[in-house]
Amino acid sequence: MKLAAIVGTNATHSYNRRLLKYMQRHFAELAKIEILEINQLPLFQKDLPQEQQSKVWDFKQAIKQADGVIFSSPEYDHSIPAALKSAIEWLSYHCELLDNKPVMIVGASYGPQGSARAQEHLRQILASPDLNAAVLSGNEFLLGNVATVFNEAGELIDKPAATELEKYFTNFVSFAKLLNQRSPQAALAAVKQPLISEAFVQFPTGKLSLQQIQQIFSTMPFEVDFIDETDHFSWFSDKADRVHVRSVSSLGETVQECHPPLAVPTVEKIITSFKSGEKDLVERCMTLQGHKVLIRYYAVRDVNGHYLGTMEFTGNVDHLYDLFKNGSFEQTDTTTGASQKIEQSVEAESADTTTSATPTVETEVVKLDESTPATDATSGASQHQEE
Repeated sequence: MKLAAIVGTNATHSYNRRLLKYMQRHFAELAKIEILEINQLPLFQKDLPQEQQSKVWDFKQAIKQADGVIFSSPEYDHSIPAALKSAIEWLSYHCELLDNKPVMIVGASYGPQGSARAQEHLRQILASPDLNAAVLSGNEFLLGNVATVFNEAGELIDKPAATELEKYFTNFVSFAKLLNQRSPQAALAAVKQPLISEAFVQFPTGKLSLQQIQQIFSTMPFEVDFIDETDHFSWFSDKADRVHVRSVSSLGETVQECHPPLAVPTVEKIITSFKSGEKDLVERCMTLQGHKVLIRYYAVRDVNGHYLGTMEFTGNVDHLYDLFKNGSFEQTDTTTGASQKIEQSVEAESADTTTSATPTVETEVVKLDESTPATDATSGASQHQEE
């Protein structure tokens, strides 16, 4: 289970941050906890320029990909810090990231009440219609007198408090598992076969069952993603070890919602060129995490040339590159003569300089070092983000 834990303050020194780090270590066997800071987020502003929302987009993606969220908040004037309220505003504006998302609330403070009033206010906020979070009730963890309950190593030395926290966290993990099993996204992801498995699709070149179609997409060496004609992320192939990790929670999002803000202009440029008929294909060559990756974007059109959407093919081409370096493509097929036939076909095609069947192609080579992530430019559910 993957959980996102939000440090509910922008203070440099925070016992709530220390509490979450303790939970991250202590409960590592129960869940993978990613600690999220809010001190880099801009204050909520509806008309903040998109290019200034990169940190907001990263924050939202971490919440989206988590199975549950932990809020750890101090108490300021009987309420939560303004920085935390601003972060929550980003999670509710034009998105439903916390809708029915399992949430646990913890808090630490110098006083004996352990942020009790702040937690109560936070529960009211998270229950609002625009958030509708599924907050675990009856498991309030209130850590008071925090200056005396942690040792120098960051361990919680208050044994009764540690026991109580372990009980509440175990309850939350069970609660989160139950909610995620019931969610539409989880139900969809759990389906390994088409919902109508016995149906067939008759193509001009043959017939395939839906089961065969799904397995063909899963077996292809390239992963496939699709943006429909309304610019919404509508489908991705269920392929293991994807270069770009996708989530069913991103399905239905617009290209602006599911992309890092800095990538949006590139996305819109590609799709606009496809819709106008200016281009049919855009390709990018790049290095990601030490692997050579080829990405090709295709304009999908019907038989009358009407735009239906954008299809993206992404694949690790290390093996093909190694074959090329080893001279595999220079070997002649001495048994069937297929190589000669292919060469003759290529020469004939090269000689035809007037053909109109060749698509308009734009090729871009992106040179990246190991520390520079890249973002694919169509489906945007990528785990790699341009900064």
